[in-house]
Amino acid sequence: MSNAKGEPIEGESIGRGCGKLYLTGEYAVMDVEGLAVIAGVDRYVTVRCHDAGPTQPVSRVYSSYYGPQGRIIDIDAPDDIATHTISLVYRIAAGELENTPERSIDIVIESDLDDADSGAKYGLGSSGAVAVAVTRALGAHLGLELNSLDVYKIAMVATLLAGAAGSGGDIACSAHGGVVLYRRPNPTALAELVAADAVAAVAAPWPNLRIDARADLGGLQLLVGWTVSPVKTDSQLKKAGGADRDFVRGVSTISERLWQALADGDHTAAFACLRENRTLLQDYERERAVCIETEKLKALADIADGAGAAGKSSGSGGGDCGIALVGVSNGADAEETAADITARWQAAGILSLPLRLAAQL
Repeated sequence: MSNAKGEPIEGESIGRGCGKLYLTGEYAVMDVEGLAVIAGVDRYVTVRCHDAGPTQPVSRVYSSYYGPQGRIIDIDAPDDIATHTISLVYRIAAGELENTPERSIDIVIESDLDDADSGAKYGLGSSGAVAVAVTRALGAHLGLELNSLDVYKIAMVATLLAGAAGSGGDIACSAHGGVVLYRRPNPTALAELVAADAVAAVAAPWPNLRIDARADLGGLQLLVGWTVSPVKTDSQLKKAGGADRDFVRGVSTISERLWQALADGDHTAAFACLRENRTLLQDYERERAVCIETEKLKALADIADGAGAAGKSSGSGGGDCGIALVGVSNGADAEETAADITARWQAAGILSLPLRLAAQL
């Protein structure tokens, strides 16, 4: 509920979670030693919370998933990521705040992470962004003071309670915005913490977790190309199986080097990191007999490389998006290089998405 300018109305709390794209670290990030560099993009899930009218005795959550009538919120019987997040935030608020007001609340979830015309998914990480946006909006509405790490941990625990299994890289990026260097928490240790007490788990230290964040790409420009072929990440991960030590360590070293290259503004080193990660993914693809770099994703990366930039698939591959980093290279103007790449992508049937790096949240 907002006014005509999209600004919050009085008494309304708003939270957002950005979409994400992997620069390096796909597949390796599922391992406890895996490091990934993940960029947030300026497409968002937005959640708005406001007190319901005096005649509404129950709280409701609304989204395209729940239909026009919405769904009554039962914090004692959550069954999906959104409702588990709502339940967990309420439980945390009850423990941290005195005299938490008992009032009916309406929660409205809106997303622009997918294609507006067809509804096809770009692969920007919608479920993690939902958990992040709900945490931010409802937490603020109930009076909780949450930083980006708090938001990540609440969204991550809620996702685990809902039965979803992933590295959490999308959640970390969605909670922080900008660019993150990420290593997942130890899944066994985290599962034990959550099983013992989900609320206490949020406040506890998480073994192995690493999240470093920065606001920019060191002067590089991010281009995103969509192959118009959505793919399910879970099915890709099942086909590929677990990554071996050499692959994980190789990709993690590349991610560390890319992170340093961004800090140094070293475009040549950053390009080399993307190209090396692409080569490792190609080797992994052949070994596991899983399709990561489709013909369109290959064309996307080859076009970027041929223009003096660097490109690769992003995420689990098999469709969805690929990325290119463009910067100072061989004396070419970055804007001209970017325009050349996007024109060549279009000729190859690849849609250039008008995405920019998300601001830090």
